[in-house]
Amino acid sequence: MGVPRPRPWGLGLLLFLLPTLRAGTYTLQGLLGCELGPDNASVPVAKFALNGEDFMNFDPKLGTWNGDWPETETIRKTWMQQAGAVSKERTFLLNSCPQRLLGHLERGRGNLEWKEPPSMRLKARPGSPGFSVLTCSAFSFYPPELQLRFLRNGLAAGSGEGDFGPNGDGSFHAWSSLTVKSGDEHHYCCLVQHAGLPQPLTVELESPAKSSVPVVGIVVGFLLLTAVAAGGALLWRRMRKGLPAPWMSLSGDDEGALLPTPGVPKDADS
Repeated sequence: MGVPRPRPWGLGLLLFLLPTLRAGTYTLQGLLGCELGPDNASVPVAKFALNGEDFMNFDPKLGTWNGDWPETETIRKTWMQQAGAVSKERTFLLNSCPQRLLGHLERGRGNLEWKEPPSMRLKARPGSPGFSVLTCSAFSFYPPELQLRFLRNGLAAGSGEGDFGPNGDGSFHAWSSLTVKSGDEHHYCCLVQHAGLPQPLTVELESPAKSSVPVVGIVVGFLLLTAVAAGGALLWRRMRKGLPAPWMSLSGDDEGALLPTPGVPKDADS
């Protein structure tokens, strides 16, 4: 990672070069900045290129410009007379740039070190005759580096075929499938390795009974609802005919008082 710094020297360098260059189109590129190595050591970068070829570079420790082109010596002598400019460049490359770079890294450390472990699932589905397809799926994990492998009775059985992709929230998803013999599915499991996990995670095959629980619940609920509806219809029909509810046990007198027999008038004082 580096921090570049735009400089006005590019225009001055081009003006120095114009009298020595033949007619044509030229591209001048310059880079002044620093890079941070794995050990957090800062490496200064200061160089110019002309038409894609290295032209000259700045040595911040010696404070000199070097290059293989003949024009480099003339430009070097001119710039070396500007002691203040050389001192500023050396200060930027050796001090200011590394400090700014470390500051950027510290502010972004939360994003750089964000680790979200995956949610896992291993399921089986019918494949071609005599075979089943095992699919190991990982959901909502970060960083994207993740490894999925299949084990059969604890021994490596391959990584299968799969793919991965990004989610809308910045996390990732991945899956891998392996074709196995029908009836042999329970011998397999999925092993996942990810930076968000303290150790490799073994994912067992999801039980068919577990996956069928919602379906069973829906069927039972539908049957109960049908039974209640049928009972309500029967009760409504009985009451329209003047019959008591099936759970009522009435004597003859009570029945006459509450539900008169059709075609027989009530007593005058009832």
